[in-house]
Amino acid sequence: MTRRDLEHSTANDLLRRHAHGIYAGTGLPDEEGLPEALALLQGLTIGTPRVASFDTAATLWGLLHGELHPPFHLSSPAKGCRTERPQLVIGHRIKIPEQFVTELHGVRVTDPAWTWLDLSLRGSKERAVVLGDQVIRHPRREYGEAGHRLAAIEDLRAAVRVRGRTRGICHVREALELIREGVDSPQETRLRYYMHLAGLPEPRVNPVIHHASGYPWFQPDLAVEEFQVSIQYEGEEFHSAPASVRKDVRRSEITEELGWLEVRITRDHMEDQGRRAVARIQRALAQRGWRPRNYRPQS
Repeated sequence: MTRRDLEHSTANDLLRRHAHGIYAGTGLPDEEGLPEALALLQGLTIGTPRVASFDTAATLWGLLHGELHPPFHLSSPAKGCRTERPQLVIGHRIKIPEQFVTELHGVRVTDPAWTWLDLSLRGSKERAVVLGDQVIRHPRREYGEAGHRLAAIEDLRAAVRVRGRTRGICHVREALELIREGVDSPQETRLRYYMHLAGLPEPRVNPVIHHASGYPWFQPDLAVEEFQVSIQYEGEEFHSAPASVRKDVRRSEITEELGWLEVRITRDHMEDQGRRAVARIQRALAQRGWRPRNYRPQS
């Protein structure tokens, strides 16, 4: 568009100027129903070496909840110029191998493995484990979920290996060894992580527990099978409906019939790094004969 066209369109409220050279329509017909923020992000990346990264990439992949909005995180080649547009772009300069760059919704973006690594390097080990569990999680068809997992654990390992030595990489490598497939929610990951910090036996994630006849009877969120302790995280969103309550009661009955001990954890138990949750699980394990490694019986 010519300068005159731009001035005319902005004066008549047909275009809105967001930054130098970046305009967005205001009410013009849009056959694809493209969200303005996504169109703006396309305008900032198409035909450039810039790549959507960090929180912006995580939002596009669904790893971070919430709507896509400025300021956008954009990474430029390490030897190039950093893009800085106040309140519109947060610029980064970093070398991203092409194998970790893809296209999503018409935007060049870091792939899920590299996005996980970017966020993990700037966050805690706990956050790295939580995000890693989400990235490699397979959608549950029985819950009506569609699609495919974002990445495999091998992809995360490859991203860490290629990134090499950088600040924070040690705690990311440690977090990588704690990531597990099959976790349904971030709270379940946190609970498993808190058990790890407390030195408790590592539980299996969503194992199917069978009756002696071989029939599958129930599937706890976490289970320490050696001591027959099942752990259920009761999220309010999914477990407060009457049908869910009846299902949970029946599951508890089945658990007891099979000789298992069930521990039910709620959000209140998860405060202070899961102190109360860990204590409940410790008591259940102790009832079944578990002892800490440094335990010494009194003479």
